Amino acid sequence: MGLTASVIGKTLSPSTFRWDATDAILYALGVGARPPAELPLLNEANGPEVLPTFALIANWWAVKDLRSALDLGTYPIVHSAQSLVLHRPIGPSGELSVQAEVSALWDKGKHAAVEVVGRGCDAQGTVFVARSQTMVLGAGGFGGPRGPSAEPDPDAAPDAVYDDVIRPEQAAIYRLSGDRNQLHIDPAAARKFGFDDVFLHGLCTLGFAARAVINAIGGGAPQRLTSLSCRFAKPVQLDAELRTQMWRSGQEVRFRTLQGDVVALSSGSATLAGG
Repeated sequence: MGLTASVIGKTLSPSTFRWDATDAILYALGVGARPPAELPLLNEANGPEVLPTFALIANWWAVKDLRSALDLGTYPIVHSAQSLVLHRPIGPSGELSVQAEVSALWDKGKHAAVEVVGRGCDAQGTVFVARSQTMVLGAGGFGGPRGPSAEPDPDAAPDAVYDDVIRPEQAAIYRLSGDRNQLHIDPAAARKFGFDDVFLHGLCTLGFAARAVINAIGGGAPQRLTSLSCRFAKPVQLDAELRTQMWRSGQEVRFRTLQGDVVALSSGSATLAGG
């Protein structure tokens, strides 16, 4: 069936996400954290500290059934953008109730874009709000609004650059946090859908970018990162270098993440509290 504005306001089935220190550490390893520099993220004896983007794992469980919820049939879907706002830091263990709702539908011409807002709450109230944009390939042309345009990346020299490495086993580790899509582990599955090889999850790449902002500008303190957003531009290959460029203006940071000369995350923005 084709998409219509009637999907706006549709709620997805609520989910409950429970985690402990092992889950937080496994996530940190999945997005590239390594000792000794990032030991606070990996040692339960002192917490551990938790990356803010760990909230996107809780949100993923709430939005993962978007295809069936919107009856998208065989339309290919691609995660095209993501934002996250933290109202409070994520603790080393806890429980969140997450409710997701379709908040917008945009006609991009050939394709359609569906925005879903997820809200994670605990007993004290809202912990995070996440906005996920999914491109439904071939479902456009229904005459709806086009939606907001992406903000261009800065063209000045970056204020900071953070170099990292995507290890061969990176996607295999990250998928243990929940998203076990075969495109990220089985080369045959990737080739079946037109890719040359397996590639990194988009949200894993965003976790790398979050670490870059935290380590290069945030003084290594994950709780300082209170929001971030980006567009997913290109898949990231395994066993290769990754570079995040950053431009700072007060508490605001613009960023983009590249693999070689290819931009993987574009229109990136983040907010750092304090400092």
